[in-house]
Amino acid sequence: MKFVFAAIGLCLCLVGSGGFLFPVQTIDRLTARMTSRQVSQGKSVTLRGELFYQRNGNMLTRLTYPKELIILANRLGETRVYDPGQNTVILYQNPLFSTQTTQLAVFLTGNATDMGLTHIGYVQKKTSYAKNLFVTDWALKQPDKKALIQRVRLVYSGSDPIYMHYTDGNDRILRKVFYANYQTIGARRFPTSTTDIVYEKGDSSVTKTTYGDFRLNQQAQSPYFQYGIPANAKIQRS
Repeated sequence: MKFVFAAIGLCLCLVGSGGFLFPVQTIDRLTARMTSRQVSQGKSVTLRGELFYQRNGNMLTRLTYPKELIILANRLGETRVYDPGQNTVILYQNPLFSTQTTQLAVFLTGNATDMGLTHIGYVQKKTSYAKNLFVTDWALKQPDKKALIQRVRLVYSGSDPIYMHYTDGNDRILRKVFYANYQTIGARRFPTSTTDIVYEKGDSSVTKTTYGDFRLNQQAQSPYFQYGIPANAKIQRS
């Protein structure tokens, strides 16, 4: 089960929100390869797989290492995790799992200008410069003391976001994300390397993910775009 949660965390990186529209270039579908290494509590796990992303918001992630696992998700947050070896499927329903919050959607829709923060209820409160970097600080538009994340810092190098951190009401940093190795995909700038650090209960987990071998539209050919979980798969409750 820990492997399943690590896989979902990798594939549904929660960095923002936005619609799956490409005003500069229409991308009907996209494929990419990814590798992720997570270190937590002295243990390390490496995941390798492929992404199959469609304009309608449907996304399939096929993990190939350390075991085969198929994750299907959509913009509504409906997620199915299928284990071909066991012929079992786990079902999730949570808006936070929407494919619109993935790194692919945020950057390739142009929402990287504010990383989708405006859409999810944050407003820019302050801007400054530090060593040629543009620093923006954000807070909830509608104050909510119960909200875990109270403030967000977003830093740019030129027009590229390179760093974010999230803090709680006590100014404690809960999460840091670093974006690097940008390349242009479908006329949009995309970071092909991210490092995500999550702090929790006196410990931290570090996940580094790299993306590559991007293919768009006619070059993105795969039967996984039409993949369906077998009807006889046994449902397991999460």
